Amino acid sequence: MKKNKLTKIASLFLISGILLFSCQKVLNPDVVQVPTAANAIQTAADVDKAIAAAYSFLRVVVPDKVFLFSDVRANTFESYSQSSNTRPETLIATNTIAPLLNNNGGDWSGFYRVIAQCNLVLEKIPTIQNYDETARRRSLGEACFLRGLSYFYLTRFWGDVPINLSAVNIDNIARMPQAQVFDQIKKDLDVAIANLAPSYSVGDRAVRATKGAAWAIKAHVLAWGQDYPGAEKLCDSVINNGQYSLVTDTSQLLKIFIGKSQEGIFELNFDASLKEVQKNKVYNRTLGRPWYTDQSDGGGGTEKFLLCPPPALLAQMFPANEKDGRKSTWLTNSVKNFDPSRPYLGKYRTLQVQGDTSSQNINESNIIITRLADIMLLRAEALASTQVNRPADAIIWLNKVRARAKAREYTSGGSLQDTILLERRKELLGEGQTFFDYVRTRKLAAYSKITQADWYTKGAWLLPINQTIISQSGYIITQNSFWQ
Repeated sequence: MKKNKLTKIASLFLISGILLFSCQKVLNPDVVQVPTAANAIQTAADVDKAIAAAYSFLRVVVPDKVFLFSDVRANTFESYSQSSNTRPETLIATNTIAPLLNNNGGDWSGFYRVIAQCNLVLEKIPTIQNYDETARRRSLGEACFLRGLSYFYLTRFWGDVPINLSAVNIDNIARMPQAQVFDQIKKDLDVAIANLAPSYSVGDRAVRATKGAAWAIKAHVLAWGQDYPGAEKLCDSVINNGQYSLVTDTSQLLKIFIGKSQEGIFELNFDASLKEVQKNKVYNRTLGRPWYTDQSDGGGGTEKFLLCPPPALLAQMFPANEKDGRKSTWLTNSVKNFDPSRPYLGKYRTLQVQGDTSSQNINESNIIITRLADIMLLRAEALASTQVNRPADAIIWLNKVRARAKAREYTSGGSLQDTILLERRKELLGEGQTFFDYVRTRKLAAYSKITQADWYTKGAWLLPINQTIISQSGYIITQNSFWQ
């Protein structure tokens, strides 16, 4: 079992029945306060419970949003047919407004729920009496980390977004330019870096924020802003801080997704015994039967409804004549597969019997936000950039990841940058990185169905915003221009 102090606290906190909710006019998050706004969070134990709730809120919003609007939108997964019995998620890749909105691509409220909870914690921490300094710094760092990470998702999905730093704010808040949002993200992550320790208890490994997790997310933030020298230095800090190592046994790669492996830097914990399970999320859409026999794939038990990597993409990632241990680990063919050319994404096939099949709450693998292989390849990308221009070093880090998979060593040929990008797609398949990678490297038109020459400047990569959010703001919130 993957129990830890955080998840125990979260479960008790959310089930206790003493929760009250506040809401904002526009952003409308639920803010957990115990038991009223007047005396919410009076002790260090209350702070820990409130932070546990923030992690729980993040666990609700991230898996679905990131899989659909990074993996699926990048044309990495599709249903069997593009014309009949097509899963609605498949149409996300066409970048048309109806499937984006119909799959909640216009709703940012889940991220603001996390942010409001972190704001409450940050407001209350200075008021706590007799607060152990080590515990205080950890709480401060975790709240800032979770808020910064949430804003990072928000601005990568919707661009300019409102910045709210108050737990309860009844004002309508306009969208702020991305540059200001990124300034706030970096401030939050710097506070996290300054206050978090490299590690805590074994039970909290990877599922609670650490200094390494804050370094890793900030490395992604800097790479997104094309600051590759800064990103490379942070990747170096993560790699060399002694906390992480690759799972070297190729036959044991699924341990990464069971959770809390030596490779994990930050991940969302799921444990069926603590009711940390979700219905019809990443797992159900990509596995379904035969791993789950309760028609959990959403298609009445018909395997043709499962989302799988397209055959052409599989051939590109894993050519038939090349060895790669990830092909048989990331992907799995069952004797029940209706079409052996369309294997399942197998990363999340662990511990499936622990869930509640009657309610379809059946997943228990962890969702990876970032792990060491991700940061090694991000470092390779930074080293290969024109800003850093150390291609020989980039190849070293690329080959470290390839060697773990028993794939052939890369020496030369083609574009090194494109080779690294393809390696990230292979290594991080189904982990919510691909669409972000293509936007960051300005390669989206080459690898997705968003093919406009001016896709970046016109904002075709951004998601639309729900009309409800716009109207409730009194039209202070405006629609992204591409979708107007």
